[in-house]
Amino acid sequence: MKGFLAACRYLTAVPLPPASDPGDLGLAAGWFPPIGFALGGILALAGLGADVILPPAVAGVVLVALWAALTGGLHLDGLGDALDGLGGAFDREEALRLMRTGGIGAYGAAGIVLVLALKIAVLGNLPSDLLWRGLVLAPGLGRAAPLLLTRLCPPARADGAGQAFALGVRAPALAIASVASIVAAVALLGAWGIVPLLATAMGAAVFAVYLRWRLGGLTGDCLGALVEATEALVLLVLVAFDYLDVAWGFSWESVGVNI
Repeated sequence: MKGFLAACRYLTAVPLPPASDPGDLGLAAGWFPPIGFALGGILALAGLGADVILPPAVAGVVLVALWAALTGGLHLDGLGDALDGLGGAFDREEALRLMRTGGIGAYGAAGIVLVLALKIAVLGNLPSDLLWRGLVLAPGLGRAAPLLLTRLCPPARADGAGQAFALGVRAPALAIASVASIVAAVALLGAWGIVPLLATAMGAAVFAVYLRWRLGGLTGDCLGALVEATEALVLLVLVAFDYLDVAWGFSWESVGVNI
């Protein structure tokens, strides 16, 4: 229960008392994907309603705004800090200092705007049957990716959120995340659910290689950046599926999904 509450504290805008022990973040690791899929369920319900009463482009803006509100903008903040550090510094120590300083710079602002714009564009162009599936899947896989990253990349610091989270990602937490992600992807997309799963894993692996080279490890901001990047990547996969359906005659029914 302590891990569940810690996950809600770090992943949602639910008003909970601040954590007294940094190790609580580690206890929350196994809850990350399930809470992500729960957030996605809320977004999917909102998406079905918005699709009825709003034009697609406007609905996309509303859904992305709700998405950020439900999470308190936590991962967007991490994305901005990570990009400012990685893009605005030449050496490791300066990059880590910029990430810890906070604020918003040119790299961070540009990255946040582009990620939000990408989400809005994709959500505004997905058909309703694929829209709600994407809204469920993207937040869940987005919160599974950091668990994989911590197995592929060590913490860059001996303290901080990244180190606390990495210490908590044991085999049981990774197993829970893997099972939840596979079940959700296959239930929503049939056999083709393997594609966003592979995209999530490959994205985490590539990011791990880069962080090892650039920083010697990960930080809490890098985990937040990966969440946002993975969400956008999953949505890109789905809009590519829709393009294949329209332009190339791809048949969802052939894999048992009625879209």
